[in-house]
Amino acid sequence: MRTFKVGDKVKFLDQQGGGTVTKVISPVLVNVEVDGFEIPTLTKEIVLDFVEDKAGKMFTSQNSSAFTPEKTANLNKDMGFSDDGYDLEDEYLNLSNEQEDIREERLYLSRKGQEKEKGVYLAFVPCDQKWLIGGDYFVYLVNNSDYTLLYSLFLKDETNECFAGEDYGSVEEKSRLLLSTISDKELEKWTNGVIQLLLHKDKSKSILMPANYEIKIRTAKFFKEGCFEDTGLFTEKALLVPIVTINTHNIAAEYEKTAAQRLADAKKLQDMKAESVAVEVKEAKPVSFFDKHLVNRHEAEVDLHIEELTDTNKGLNNADMLNIQLDYFRKCLNKALEMNLDKIVFIHGVGQGVLKHNIEEELDKYSFLHYFPASMQKYGVGATEVIIGKNRK
Repeated sequence: MRTFKVGDKVKFLDQQGGGTVTKVISPVLVNVEVDGFEIPTLTKEIVLDFVEDKAGKMFTSQNSSAFTPEKTANLNKDMGFSDDGYDLEDEYLNLSNEQEDIREERLYLSRKGQEKEKGVYLAFVPCDQKWLIGGDYFVYLVNNSDYTLLYSLFLKDETNECFAGEDYGSVEEKSRLLLSTISDKELEKWTNGVIQLLLHKDKSKSILMPANYEIKIRTAKFFKEGCFEDTGLFTEKALLVPIVTINTHNIAAEYEKTAAQRLADAKKLQDMKAESVAVEVKEAKPVSFFDKHLVNRHEAEVDLHIEELTDTNKGLNNADMLNIQLDYFRKCLNKALEMNLDKIVFIHGVGQGVLKHNIEEELDKYSFLHYFPASMQKYGVGATEVIIGKNRK
């Protein structure tokens, strides 16, 4: 993996010109000063500027077709190299491969990361770690497993009706791959798609089934305070979306005895048992709709903002949206009662107060429910905390 440092003279691979590295933002992103302007640039899109020597132009060539056997031989001769001693084409191809591999890097694992469930994750990391909300994002595919990952990524196209292939490749075990750097205007595209995964080992006692995961993330989530957190897999704060988790468990397998085996060694076969390891890959989807609202075993938190409950509110009037919110409120309240929770918080916002008023009317029907404004420090003024009493019929 080629690294750059401040002061390096670089050339762009996909366009004419170049500049000077003024800041190293991350292993895959630097600022390049061009004509007095600093431009954020992926390191895979630049190379060191070697144009001062005769071989330099070849390293900054836009494609390897510039190398013909005749040109390579002539340049080798001009530079005093024998035909079998130094090959500029090989050097260029090695550099190109190095640039392609720069997207992948080993995982940073803190103690929290080491305790993280093994699996594959999609991660959104804000480029600006000071403000977090808004701006540009690094999009990573994280392979926190002991398997090599093969993947194909498809995203919804402009019509939002068809899927278009976005990327494919492999990620080594305990590594992460930078898929893209996107702006907040591209979130709608990158939060709707499908990713196909295959976890592979050269030698394994069991073969894992392929996984197919639908990426569906509400963009409103990116603009909420606290959505980016320390995951243990990055030094930066990130939004982590589980794609698949890998659970390993032991299965006792008893071998059946054949007539011939019984005759050969009846006692040995009768006691014989073998333990094998089966690896289960499952999509990381909630068991029920309510699981995502659970804060812990005794508490839940439900956001009733309409953008959290529907993919789009186009075509819905105020009455339609209120009915959707109240239906979901009742559904969650009933589930909380069924699970014998101690507390549930409903985040309804302020607005005209219509939703809050209807919620309170519903809660007043239950003598064992006690409600009051939730913590202003945590939720502002738009949330109601409900305590569920134990003395209820």
